[in-house]
Amino acid sequence: MLAAILTCGLMLDSCAKEDAPAVAPVPSDMQQNTNKFETDVPAISGDAKVIAALKQIPGVTDIKCFEHESEDTMYYFNFEQDIDHRNPALGKFKQQVVLLYKGKDHNNVLYTEGYALAGDPEVNYNRLDSLELPAIVDMYETNYVGVEHRYHGWSLPQGFTNDFTYLSTWQQSTDLHCIVTALKASGLFAGKWVSTGVSKCGETTAYYAYHYPNEMDAYVPYCGPYLTSLADPRVGDFVLEPTSIKADIEKVKTAYSYALNNKPLMDQLLSLLVKEYGERAGKTREDQTASLVSTLIGNLFSKESLVHISLWRDWIPTEKSSAEEFMKFLMADENTKYKNESQQEIAARHRMKMRDMDLQTTFGQFSRRAAPIAKYGNRFKPYNVQKCIDLGDYVYSYAWFEDLLGTEKVKMLKDATIESPDNYGVTYDNGKFVKEFLEGMKTTPCKILFVFGGSDPWTGAAISDDIVSANANISKLIVFEGVHTDVTTHWNKEDIQTLKKFLDPYLKKQ
Repeated sequence: MLAAILTCGLMLDSCAKEDAPAVAPVPSDMQQNTNKFETDVPAISGDAKVIAALKQIPGVTDIKCFEHESEDTMYYFNFEQDIDHRNPALGKFKQQVVLLYKGKDHNNVLYTEGYALAGDPEVNYNRLDSLELPAIVDMYETNYVGVEHRYHGWSLPQGFTNDFTYLSTWQQSTDLHCIVTALKASGLFAGKWVSTGVSKCGETTAYYAYHYPNEMDAYVPYCGPYLTSLADPRVGDFVLEPTSIKADIEKVKTAYSYALNNKPLMDQLLSLLVKEYGERAGKTREDQTASLVSTLIGNLFSKESLVHISLWRDWIPTEKSSAEEFMKFLMADENTKYKNESQQEIAARHRMKMRDMDLQTTFGQFSRRAAPIAKYGNRFKPYNVQKCIDLGDYVYSYAWFEDLLGTEKVKMLKDATIESPDNYGVTYDNGKFVKEFLEGMKTTPCKILFVFGGSDPWTGAAISDDIVSANANISKLIVFEGVHTDVTTHWNKEDIQTLKKFLDPYLKKQ
C-alpha cells in the first residue's frame, strides 16, 4: 500500500497532457491575509503515537495539535499534492487537512469540503478550532477527516492569483484519493469509511464517488444540485414550487402582488428599499421596483434553503401589513436571528451563505462581483469560476412578476443572473461532465444515499427518480422538513430512521 502512495503521482503521469506552466505561490502574496490558525490558535499536546504515525506518511507536513471548541483534540496537517495530477513535474502545493481521531477501532467520516475548511478566509481567517463537524460524526462517534477544496482557503495550487488552470472535479477528487490512500496505509484506521458533504461539499462527495468508485464503503451527499447548464431553470423554478411549503409561498405571492399594485404602499416600500441600499437600488421607480422583486426572490431563496418554515412562516405579510412589516420579511435572509432557532441551526446557516451577490445601480439587479485585482481579498471566488468550468449554474424564475414588470424587464433580470465564463477566462463544458456523471450513476457500484430538503430550492436539481430506479446501489431521501443542511433538528422520526438504516452497517460501532 505504501508503494501505491509513493507512486500515486507517477501512475497519473501516464495520462499527462500539455498545459501552461503553473504559477508558483509567491511568498509576498501569501501574506495578504492573516492566517489566524497560525497566530491565534495555540498548539497543544496530542497523542504521541498518532503524531508519530502522521509523520511517517509521505507528503504530510506542518502537523499541529489544537483544541476544538467541542473540547476535542484535533490534528492539523498539510498534505503535499500535485499542482496538476496529470503532470506531476509541475510541482506541489499544500492542502489543508484536519483530523479528529478517537481511535483505530472507530469508523471514519471523510468530509469532502467544497470550499475553505473554516468558511470564508476573508471573514474568519482560518479559525479551524471553530469549524463545524458533520452531523453524523456526533451521531456515530466516528473519526473525522476534513479536506479543504483546492483553490480555496490556504490550499492554493497557483498561489494568490486569478489563475484556475487546475480547478476541476477530477483534480479535487484525485486530491481526496491521494489523501485517503495515504491515511489508509498509515495503520491509524481499521474501521469503515463514509464520505459526506453538504451543498457544494455534497457535490464534491458525489463526484468523488464517480471518479473513484468504492474507495469509500458508502457515500452520503446532502443537498447537492446537479446542474446541466449555466442557466438551469429547475432550481430557480423550485423557489416558487416547493411542495412542502406550497401554501406558504402562495401567501407570499398574494401579499406582494397586492403591494406591487398598491401605489401608496409601494411608495413606502421603495423608500425603505432606497434607505437600505442607497443608489444601488436604482434611480428610477421602474428600476427600484425590479430591485425590490430581485431582492424578494433572492431572500426567499435563502429563507427556503436555510431556515425551517416554522421559524419564518409568521413573518409572511398580508394585505393588512405595514410597509415596515413587508420589509422585515423581505430583508430577513440567512443572517437574521429567528425566534426559537437553535445555535446549531444558526451555525449551519451562517456557514452556508448565499452566493456572492451585490446590488448594482444599473437596473438594480443582483450580479456577481468579479474583481480583476490579483490580491487574495479581491481574487475571483473559486466557486464562481468552477461553475463556469464544469459545475453549471441556475437562473431564477420571475414568472410571477411578468405581468407586473413586463416580459422585457423579466428577461433582463434573468440575463443578469447568468454567469459568463468569459469573466474568468475559462471555458464551460456545456454540461458534459455533469451529464456523464448522471449517466454514470445508473451503473455505479458505489453505495450512495442522496439526501435533499423538501423546501430547499436546490432540490429542484436533485438526482432524478429514473436514475435511482435504474440502480439498486443508489437511494434518494427527500426530507419533507429538511432544509439545506445535514442538521436533523426538524426531521421526522421516519426520515431519521431511513438515514440510520443506510448508515448503520458502515458507521455503527460493533
